[in-house]
Amino acid sequence: MIPKRITATGIFYGLVPQHFHPAEVGPNFQTPRLLKPLEPFRKDYTVFSGLDHNLGGGHNATKYFLTGIPSTQSKGFAEANVSIDQKAALHVDGKTRFPSLTLDVEGGSEHTLSWTRNGTPIQPIRSLSRLYGMLFKKEDTSSLNQAELELADKRSILDLVRGQANSFGKGLGKEDREKLDQYFTSVRELEGRIEQSKLWLGKEKPNTKYALPRRVDSLTFKDRTPFYYDLMQLALQTDSTRVISLAFTELGKEGGGLTGVERGYHALSHHGRVQNAIEELTIIESFHLTQFGRFLGKLKEVKEPNGKTLLDNTMALFGSGMSNANSHSNRDLPVVLAGGGFKHGEHRHYARQGRSSVPLCNLFLSMLQNFGLEIDRFNTSSGTLTGLELQG
Repeated sequence: MIPKRITATGIFYGLVPQHFHPAEVGPNFQTPRLLKPLEPFRKDYTVFSGLDHNLGGGHNATKYFLTGIPSTQSKGFAEANVSIDQKAALHVDGKTRFPSLTLDVEGGSEHTLSWTRNGTPIQPIRSLSRLYGMLFKKEDTSSLNQAELELADKRSILDLVRGQANSFGKGLGKEDREKLDQYFTSVRELEGRIEQSKLWLGKEKPNTKYALPRRVDSLTFKDRTPFYYDLMQLALQTDSTRVISLAFTELGKEGGGLTGVERGYHALSHHGRVQNAIEELTIIESFHLTQFGRFLGKLKEVKEPNGKTLLDNTMALFGSGMSNANSHSNRDLPVVLAGGGFKHGEHRHYARQGRSSVPLCNLFLSMLQNFGLEIDRFNTSSGTLTGLELQG
């Protein structure tokens, strides 16, 4: 059986609303400026309006794009503020070398899109060379032995930590006991990752003719970005993983190498409705959609044994936890979903329900069910997303 995959690309500074959301609803919408790069895939994606997490918080809320729940409000949820990618990764379990890959092209340590089920942020991989090595570098006997020793050391440290924590737990109050339980959950998750790593340690990595250029990590943001998408496609194609998140937070120095961009990304997002600033910002946002469109093309080129394409079997999400950075709005988020076996080719608009928007987590629940999870709720969802159907 051909597996389903999930990828999620998150932009931290939103997308200019008037250039992203179509004016018309349904299949005959006029393609807005930012969606022009996706025109070759018109029948392969759906653009959504009216979905969000009913959150405020401006830039801080963008970290919760894939969860819908701020870490400070996660206490009342059984799985804290777990993100959709990590929920899917738990379902994959040990079927792939990596349950998930969490990537970030350019960002600070406080930026992440991926959260574990006990509310811990996952630090992303930012080095292309490291990512390539994880996926394809062949290990010799010496490096395998070293890896085994490192895993054994980690397991010993966890055993020591567990013993110390157990001794600390005696006589704790309710709140401290809850924190300790969360801590033990983290320890158990680390133990699971260690055991999975041991299982895959001696297994041959897939072969590839693909090669990265020398000093790839020193390239500009513009020149590095396509390589992340290339490695994502290869990781899915080789079944090294079935779940990937990719965050875009900054551009780096000198406009990231993008022609026509002279100011910082964050500064441009607060454009104050100044037209030349909006134009610069749109160059950045168009680049993001162009690269996402290129990724969709690469997925569509790969034929799978079931006669479908890798895109047919991959739910590729693109969007942001912020809609309009100029006003710090987190409402009516810009969201596109491509592939994955859903019926696409429309702009779907969801009207507000009283004071609240339709939860974006409804879309996430639909995606997770399509991924194979037998669940009827995900975080703040009120049900699956109305109108989003699978192909017959």
